[in-house]
Amino acid sequence: MTFDLGEHEGGLRKGEKYNAFAKRADGAMAVLAFVFLIVWSTRIVLRDELPGGVRATLLTIQGAIWLVFLADLVIRVALHEQRFKFLLTHPLDVIAVIIPAARPLKVLSVFASGTMLASRKGVVKSTQAVLIAVLLLLWIASVAILEAERGHQDAQIENFGDAIWWALVTVTTVGYGDLAPVTVQGRIIATILMLLGIALIGIVTASVAAWFVSLTQGEEEQRDDAREEAREEVTRQQLLSRIGDLEAKLDEIAGRGGPGASGLPHLTPKPPGDAGPRSS
Repeated sequence: MTFDLGEHEGGLRKGEKYNAFAKRADGAMAVLAFVFLIVWSTRIVLRDELPGGVRATLLTIQGAIWLVFLADLVIRVALHEQRFKFLLTHPLDVIAVIIPAARPLKVLSVFASGTMLASRKGVVKSTQAVLIAVLLLLWIASVAILEAERGHQDAQIENFGDAIWWALVTVTTVGYGDLAPVTVQGRIIATILMLLGIALIGIVTASVAAWFVSLTQGEEEQRDDAREEAREEVTRQQLLSRIGDLEAKLDEIAGRGGPGASGLPHLTPKPPGDAGPRSS
């Protein structure tokens, strides 16, 4: 997950080469991240059902995609105008490349900064982005805790159903306690998930509050727009009336009817009773 700001919003100076590369690579990286997530999840969840050769193939695909992630990070750092700050503002990218167990976090990073969070009309709304982030987080946490716990002595999380239930109660900070990790790796995953869960609850609460505020502001803006349109219409009618009076006075001064004193037709519409001279 990245913390970028635009170049004109106090963010990093990326440079034209970086922007050009990112424009070409973001879509491909998002697809690879999704493939990585599918392959990794399949290898872990269906470990006992898959033949050894299939598991080895899936592991090879994981390694190849990780190499692409590594190359992508190296190229982005090389092209960026502020390399050190780029690394500081992209912690998940760096951690996911350095620590093998944290490689699934790269999926969150790619989906957060890539084109998968974009629609035809631009960036998706904040509520949609939060929903995508929550689903990805639950998916990654469930598979990660299953990989860390299954097969260990006194392990309580031995199947994917238990892993999903544990992830749900942990990310919402409910913590029933019916299922708990017993390994060091599992407890690290639980700690990260609890901290992220607190942050997500704050984001969801803020999004709901912003939604209610937007509803109220939307109604007020509609009323203000209606009042503004009514004022503009009154002003337009007053201007037309004054222009009509001026044209009538100019006609009177010129001592002739028909076109105005300028010889041009009147710009203001005549009242229905003055449609034209009547035939005798």
